Amino acid sequence: MHIKGLSEIAARFDGMLIDQFGVIHDGEKLYPGTLEVLENLQRLKIPVGVMTNSGKRSLANRERLLRLGVPRNLFINIISSGEVAYHMLGRKKAFLIGKAGEEYGFDGVPFVEDVAQAEVILILGSDAPNTSMAQYREFFSDTSLPAICCNPDKLMLTKQGLQPAPGAIAALYEEMGGEVRWIGKPYAEIYTHSLKVIGNPRSVLCIGDSAEHDVAGGRGVGLATLQVMNGVSAGLNPAELYPQADYFADAFVW
Repeated sequence: MHIKGLSEIAARFDGMLIDQFGVIHDGEKLYPGTLEVLENLQRLKIPVGVMTNSGKRSLANRERLLRLGVPRNLFINIISSGEVAYHMLGRKKAFLIGKAGEEYGFDGVPFVEDVAQAEVILILGSDAPNTSMAQYREFFSDTSLPAICCNPDKLMLTKQGLQPAPGAIAALYEEMGGEVRWIGKPYAEIYTHSLKVIGNPRSVLCIGDSAEHDVAGGRGVGLATLQVMNGVSAGLNPAELYPQADYFADAFVW
């Protein structure tokens, strides 16, 4: 079902799980209409949880939303795959794969510089295009450690256009025979955390720009889904996406 705006269906739901990148903002600025949507959901007393396949912990993602201009009272909290992974990781010695110079907030985790000294590979981010997939393949050829991918997204929005995201790096390692534990959408663990954050409402709508992650994840745990044709789905034909969402909208507007 195609809708012009969320106002057409919002009253059917008791809670919203909304993707961050590609729905609320593009990484640098809010999409037009975002604040109006969130303000109206608050007016209707519909709790909003922001779900994100970000390797960073929830605090860093929450601060990003505030910097971009989203008032703190318009969402209950942000649930990041990095936050979920942080709490299940424990004190294992980890080798970090991420964006150069990025701070992920994994305080207390013993990171090592030499993968030979690690107990696990922690895939939190991607350094593409500075590091190529061929270079990641070369690195993985020398290790057999188990890996945890904290961002299953295969593509990410950058100033250079769409680039391989952490999920693509983890998929490469898995293809090479590596063991990967996936944390984030479309896997169920992050939905359990997210539903708890917004109070486990009876009827929940998942909103995202990725059929592979947002729609598949929501459908996989029995929730309704709305596909927004922004972000990684910009310019695509909704009829050709799989899996199909319950609803489609051209943009995240009220």
